[in-house]
Amino acid sequence: MAPHRLRKKPRVPDAIAAPAVASDALLSLPPEVLDEILTRLNLRDAVRTSALSRAWRRRWESLPSLDIDIRCDPQDGQQALWTVDCVLPRCSGRVRRFRIWLDKLSARRLDDWLLFLSRRGGVEDLELSPEHPYKFFSLHSTIFSWHRLISIDLFACHIPPLPLDFVGFPDLKVLSLCNVKLQQNGEYQLEKIIGTSPLLEDLVLSELYIGEDEDEFIEWEIQAPNLRHITICSNIDCGWNYAELSCLNSAVIDLWQYVGDLDFAKFFAGLVQVRKLNLSMPYAPVNGIKIPETLPCTFHNLKILKRFMHFRELPPIFSVFCFLRSAPNLVKLKIQICDGEEQKIEANGEFLNAQWTDGMCANLQILKMTGINWLPNEMSFMKIVLSKARLLHTLSISHDDDCSVSHVDPLHELVTYGKASSQAQVLFQGKET
Repeated sequence: MAPHRLRKKPRVPDAIAAPAVASDALLSLPPEVLDEILTRLNLRDAVRTSALSRAWRRRWESLPSLDIDIRCDPQDGQQALWTVDCVLPRCSGRVRRFRIWLDKLSARRLDDWLLFLSRRGGVEDLELSPEHPYKFFSLHSTIFSWHRLISIDLFACHIPPLPLDFVGFPDLKVLSLCNVKLQQNGEYQLEKIIGTSPLLEDLVLSELYIGEDEDEFIEWEIQAPNLRHITICSNIDCGWNYAELSCLNSAVIDLWQYVGDLDFAKFFAGLVQVRKLNLSMPYAPVNGIKIPETLPCTFHNLKILKRFMHFRELPPIFSVFCFLRSAPNLVKLKIQICDGEEQKIEANGEFLNAQWTDGMCANLQILKMTGINWLPNEMSFMKIVLSKARLLHTLSISHDDDCSVSHVDPLHELVTYGKASSQAQVLFQGKET
């Protein structure tokens, strides 16, 4: 009789054993460490951890907080809709971040999602935007009860009126409203939202539509004592003014085709503390509006000024000189030429020299001119700065892509022109990039 032979256990392939070992290693970690790992994953990956082992199958559902960040694929909008509908009721913790790109299907479900989130106390970070080509969606007023909000980013939506019991957003730091529509007298609504957000640091107001008549507006005031950055982009007058923004570090003001009754001096007085300013006001004002020679306030903190303008007409030239007179500590001036192919009026060296005053550009070190067409007015401006700015060390030039004028002669003229600073260099960068 043949001796009994012990049967060997089948060897588990490394590829199968490895996940089990990894899973056991993960389970040995403290629960708070596991939660920290899962909260750092995006939603899809967090749900996929259910496949690691039976113990992980529903772990993501008990996380103390979860981020929902979904960019809808036009080809797979149903999947995105299913994801949010399944995740929201199964997650027992709070939703910290809710960012959705809305397609037609998800836009119809948005009210239900926001009401569900309200029952959980709202979120900290809200970002809603329709997919391209976009259609305006309507925002539910329930978000005005979300007191935990830190960031709001809305694009292409109808904003409802404030409820009577609205008390503000005590923790809000970022408010971005782009291409949004408000009802009649929405100016007061904006004023109250901003004024009841004491921690607000970053404010973006771009292409706002208030009421039905764009030619009528109510003056209102932006009051935000902790504001660090502001962006305003508009081609209509929305009536905004500023209280003094004492903490302001940077501002982007784009009044591309501004035609309202703008009080130029009053509008900029509230920005007097700014350190970096991007300003686009390329077109001539209408209705008899005059640009003052100087502003009633001095921008002592302004170090960097970027202007989008042209030298074809006098108003943009007057505007830049107005700011140069009012910013004695300016270090860097960048001028981006736009729509400057044909000169309508001459502003030669004699004319510009008459605009110059003592103390202008006293601390200017860098002048950067981009998109130039080598027009006489552009040349005269660069020459006057070269001849007056005693601390200038760099004049950087790049010309427009469609510029047909050779750079050789005008560049030689600038290089050999008399300079107030012995360190001043003229650098030609070629075509604008």
